[in-house]
Amino acid sequence: MGGMGFFDSLFAGKRSTPASSVTFHLDQAAHMYEDGNIGLEATTLDITPDSKRVAVIGLNGAGKTTLLKLLDGALAATSGTVRIEADGTAYDPAVKRDLKHVEDLVGRVRREEIPNAYYKAASIREAIDLPLKKHKVPESERQAIIGNLFAHFDLASVAREPASALDSEKRHLLAIAAALSFFPAAIVADEPTKGLDEVASARVAKALFSYDKQVVFATHDTDLIVRPEYAIGRVLVVDDHRVVFDGVPREAVDFYTDLVRSKYEAAKGDRA
Repeated sequence: MGGMGFFDSLFAGKRSTPASSVTFHLDQAAHMYEDGNIGLEATTLDITPDSKRVAVIGLNGAGKTTLLKLLDGALAATSGTVRIEADGTAYDPAVKRDLKHVEDLVGRVRREEIPNAYYKAASIREAIDLPLKKHKVPESERQAIIGNLFAHFDLASVAREPASALDSEKRHLLAIAAALSFFPAAIVADEPTKGLDEVASARVAKALFSYDKQVVFATHDTDLIVRPEYAIGRVLVVDDHRVVFDGVPREAVDFYTDLVRSKYEAAKGDRA
């Protein structure tokens, strides 16, 4: 079931309709950590709703996670600017009053990590329900939201299980469902299939990309990003804390393969 059509029907005549998409603007945005390490060099790029699914690939430590955290507001740029635009209004995650809007607009997924509070709940259904209840979402809407998410992400059969009882695949699915429970306009996901075997990875990817939501995600799985059924339209290659390639999946994978090969050859030469 498509996400926004479902939620539009819930909100019709009740509250303002959630934004259906966002545009990410980075203008010479960079981040240096407090210890002096560079997370991302000055980067200028736009990610628009036309880029429905954008992959970010690169070696460990290249800067992928820093880039994603700038996009979802988890980190503020230490120089340059980041703007998240929705419905004609632009928000700056570095400004406290804007950050709440960014957090509402952009759902965060970190591998299979779920909120610590979920482990305290008696069941994963209760874990999803309690935050909605605290935000005064009526019970009928809460049940509809949870039912929709659990059906789409194949969690209905384990709805009464505690989070601690879930296997890795279900935790990955729950992490995505949790990020979607407050109907953000977009998802920023850091390695949403990490650690899964090929079959489980395919199921999680299918669930994520078949949900009607704008997605920016990091991955090491280059096979995943070229599979036509996932319709990944754009790939950013990050290396040495810079975006060094921005293009279509097949060309990005070829570029990345050559990049890794050249680094391997250089390292082998250094050892000789």
